Amino acid sequence: MPGLVRAVANKLEGGASRFYRKHYTIGLSEWHILVALAADPWITSPILCKNAGLDKAAVSRSLARMEEQGLVLSRDTSGRSRATALTAKGRRLHDRIAQAAITREQQLLAEFSPKQVDMLISLLTSLSKAAAGLTDAAPKGTRRTKAAASE
Repeated sequence: MPGLVRAVANKLEGGASRFYRKHYTIGLSEWHILVALAADPWITSPILCKNAGLDKAAVSRSLARMEEQGLVLSRDTSGRSRATALTAKGRRLHDRIAQAAITREQQLLAEFSPKQVDMLISLLTSLSKAAAGLTDAAPKGTRRTKAAASE
């Protein structure tokens, strides 16, 4: 089952990445940052990493590109921290892409009834919570295999 979840996630991310690059000249990491900053402006990189679900290196590279494009601006805060927010250009891009993302989601879910969509969201939410609660320790009475270790 983890392989199926990973395969679906890879297809969704790959398609989204190609779509955003082709139509908006940004990648998926930049899109995640646009979404995070639209929801919570003037945040520091550690918070941005958490909110966007990206590692520090990806955020740093993406922010540098986005600053060059005039999509974000940063300012020094106390100490060595820098806070980042969207510019007006970045906000406009976010809003355009958000509309396209909603359309893509509607296309993806078009074959499902509203009840099935609700059930899918509920199941994925439960699966996410269960996955977050797992530890790397093997359950009692089982032995860890190489295949299980790679999941």
